[in-house]
Amino acid sequence: MIVIPMGGNISITTSFKISNFLKSKFNFEPSMLILPCASGDPKYFPEICEFWERAFKRVKLIPFHKKANTKYTESDWDKFLEDANFVFFSGGDQKRIIELVRDSYLHERLLERLKNDEDFAVGGTSAGAAVLGELCILRGSNTNFSSVRVTKGLNFISGFIVDQHFKERKRFGRLIYALDSFKLNGVGVDEDTALIYERNKGFTKILGNGYVWFFEYLGDKSLKLYFASENEEV
Repeated sequence: MIVIPMGGNISITTSFKISNFLKSKFNFEPSMLILPCASGDPKYFPEICEFWERAFKRVKLIPFHKKANTKYTESDWDKFLEDANFVFFSGGDQKRIIELVRDSYLHERLLERLKNDEDFAVGGTSAGAAVLGELCILRGSNTNFSSVRVTKGLNFISGFIVDQHFKERKRFGRLIYALDSFKLNGVGVDEDTALIYERNKGFTKILGNGYVWFFEYLGDKSLKLYFASENEEV
């Protein structure tokens, strides 16, 4: 079981690193299933698919989006997931993912696969990363904390809130505010950076060109912060 939050604006080089990492863990070529439900417009679906097809040999995109007006049954999802080893949420607006996926049959099946299948991964970039934690920051300013909105995430990484575009959009303040408010740990992932989370091991590896910022909640408005980059110990 692997979960991979990515900070947005992933480069071709980093996409190959992610693909090669999964290949080495699974000992076979992973099959990628893209869920673009966070995207602002279905017209971007081909572009999303074309990008990831460079690094992954087997890629399928399901037009799962409110504007696409698509409806899928439980048997449809069973079939889609049967052939997938890496389910990926693309970027956009995390609220769209929460509305379509949380507490759905798809959500239930993803949690089940992550629990029972060693050769299975879920990941997401930008908004797709924000939903992976126990709680999800929907929006909010780094300086006006009253604007920060938090909801239940998909809980693929329990006990954590994940934020993205972290250094580039100066999101330290809003994440610290959310962590203090909800008494959780947090990770902030820079752009062009992926963080690897493995069951029974925790965070094990960083891929890409930025940093990952780890916040440990200590209580009483106290946090421990450390950060690391690729090839550094997590």
